[in-house]
Amino acid sequence: MRFAHLSDTHLGYRQYNLDKREDDFYKAFHKCIDKIIDEKCDFVIHSGDLFDEPRPHIRALVEVRKAIDKLHDSGIEFITVAGNHDILMRKGSLIPHALYKRIKVLTPKNPVKVIGDVFIGGLPYHSKIHINALKDSLKLLSKKSQEYGKRILVMHQGIDKYFGLEYELKFGDVPKGFDYYAFGHIHKRIEDEFEGGKIVYPGSTEIWRVDELVDFEKNRKGFVLVDTDDFSIKRVDIDIRPFIKLEVESTFDLNEIKHRIAGKKKPILYVTVKTDDQRYQTIYRELNRELSNKVLYIDIKKKNISKEETRFTEAVDLRDLINEMMEGYKGEEKDFAYSLFKTLSSGDIEAAFTLTEDFYRVWDSNAQDIKNRGKAEAPSKIKEVFQSSLEAYR
Repeated sequence: MRFAHLSDTHLGYRQYNLDKREDDFYKAFHKCIDKIIDEKCDFVIHSGDLFDEPRPHIRALVEVRKAIDKLHDSGIEFITVAGNHDILMRKGSLIPHALYKRIKVLTPKNPVKVIGDVFIGGLPYHSKIHINALKDSLKLLSKKSQEYGKRILVMHQGIDKYFGLEYELKFGDVPKGFDYYAFGHIHKRIEDEFEGGKIVYPGSTEIWRVDELVDFEKNRKGFVLVDTDDFSIKRVDIDIRPFIKLEVESTFDLNEIKHRIAGKKKPILYVTVKTDDQRYQTIYRELNRELSNKVLYIDIKKKNISKEETRFTEAVDLRDLINEMMEGYKGEEKDFAYSLFKTLSSGDIEAAFTLTEDFYRVWDSNAQDIKNRGKAEAPSKIKEVFQSSLEAYR
């Protein structure tokens, strides 16, 4: 059998608040679906963040229905897990996937799908606060898979080896024994060997953030095809709107820039200009006047070359800023502060309350004995907290 593995489609994302960028994400998704049908795959695995938010636009819901119907008509099943963007962390909430009978969502209560002789086990995204619950579920899933000859694990998690400071799971916590690890959450393409199996992040299907551009220029965007006979991998690329990032001197050649951005589809253009404060405003106006009608979106920043100071006017990394401000605090406390800030920034006050309640009940010093119990059963109050926060996954 053959299956397609894609991830992080982020449907409904309205990048730069532009209709055309929202359209681009739908188009990329449908290009993948059409190629999957052309390849006559037996099933599809989507490893999370199907939607960009847990309350997606109506159009995003409709575009998914169109794709699922096309797959169903071709006899191709769609299997997925919920990513962090798919989940509303609120008691009693449902993920938008619940609207579709033709989508098989793997959950902590129903984490297994078997197709032919292939075991497919999967779990939704877990934050660091719930990582012990994830580890316990992974152990159970690994045990369930042992009676099958071919085994696939599906997760939407950042792993420290690939994800840097914002990881949720350590590489050593990934269970052994699976033939293929269908992972999501990281937007760049990664293929790695692990204990006789393959760890694969197929990457996002569109450029969700400008820092993905380096990997895009090297590895493109798309999905992978996998043959279950030997779990060999074939990359499939799709065409997307070009992103162009330039750094120019204050004496730049405007015609050269125009030549770089010329093409059938208007690109997204990021320009960093090395200049001083006095020249910047003049250059900014000139670039906007000459280029704005030739690109879909233009972002112009200054790289200051004054003697007093040299810096990039890039956005501050929130994670680094919080870590710096909370020097001396435990890692769990820094993670909590970061998660709470992001939740409050989204305006979801109720989810912020749930997150805070979870943190202080699980990580409070009064619960230290729980962390030291190993496999011992946690008190009922702690269980209730985990269940209330994880209920959205089910």
